[in-house]
Amino acid sequence: MLSHLELNDDELDDVAVGVEAAKEYQKAARWLAIGKVQTSQSFSAEALFEKMKSIWNLAKDPICREAGENLFIFQMHCLADWKKVVHQDPWTFRGWGLLVEDYDGLGDPEEVVFNGLHVWTQIHGIPELYRKIVVVDDLARRIGSVKEVQMTPKLFFEGNYVV
Repeated sequence: MLSHLELNDDELDDVAVGVEAAKEYQKAARWLAIGKVQTSQSFSAEALFEKMKSIWNLAKDPICREAGENLFIFQMHCLADWKKVVHQDPWTFRGWGLLVEDYDGLGDPEEVVFNGLHVWTQIHGIPELYRKIVVVDDLARRIGSVKEVQMTPKLFFEGNYVV
């Protein structure tokens, strides 16, 4: 009964987007990000959107929509908000990792490769003799890939550690 509502490939041949329209679409699609929640459990997309809006505390709430199973598109309204969401991870939702990547709006959301979740790790009790960047970097790489090593971090917690 509803089979006539499905488009076939040959019906798409007549769809044309002008150069100027394409430029406008591209401009409107800037500051996009795609996110994936790392869980097999079900959850409310609306709960995710509301929680992340609260956590991110952006200048203006992003436009959010579902794009697949545990896959979401976020559109920010300014560069600073986009940088915060895409580059100031790690983000979590209900204890599950929320992986976020830049998204151009063109590719299939299901095909986006997520590069993992950055975490902040402390290494405690390194003797002063071995408190060298090469040693700490080597220790950190045993945990995973290393984004940055701080030999004299601002101490958020009491203790003798490097991050």
